[in-house]
Amino acid sequence: MRIVPMFTGNNQWSEEQIEAYARLLRLNPGDVLNKATPFSGKTRHDYFSELGEDDLFLDPDTGIAPDEKAETQHISFSEIAGLLPEATSRMLLIYQHASRNKNGLREKLTRLSKCLGGSELFAYDSGSVGMVVISRDRDRVRQTLVRLKCWLGPVASARIVEPSDLMD
Repeated sequence: MRIVPMFTGNNQWSEEQIEAYARLLRLNPGDVLNKATPFSGKTRHDYFSELGEDDLFLDPDTGIAPDEKAETQHISFSEIAGLLPEATSRMLLIYQHASRNKNGLREKLTRLSKCLGGSELFAYDSGSVGMVVISRDRDRVRQTLVRLKCWLGPVASARIVEPSDLMD
């Protein structure tokens, strides 16, 4: 698993900050990609190239854009699609702030599902933050979902948004 932090703002993070960030995620600082490049409207196209074939944890400031007009704090649907070419088993984990809209996460998952036909996805929703899990490798996503349900136990039904829960 590699981390794509999508650092925004004018200040570049120090090595100490990057090390702390990686430790919080229980990964190595070497797993943090694009740590020297601030994420902005000018760099967003290049930011998602040359990321290798690894699974990725994408950490935008607030999550997936509400529409294709992604602001700096978001990742767009087309950028997500670009990270999941047809012949990949890559898994993406995408940080997502809670939406003011009660169904905001479900709406984003529904749009992602339509945009990325042939992909499997689900989300963990804590009420204040969430995590979207998506891959073209259906078995990997299903195995991850089973493990998460076991780990969460009885609260799983209140915290996990599955494709069967999505809006038409």
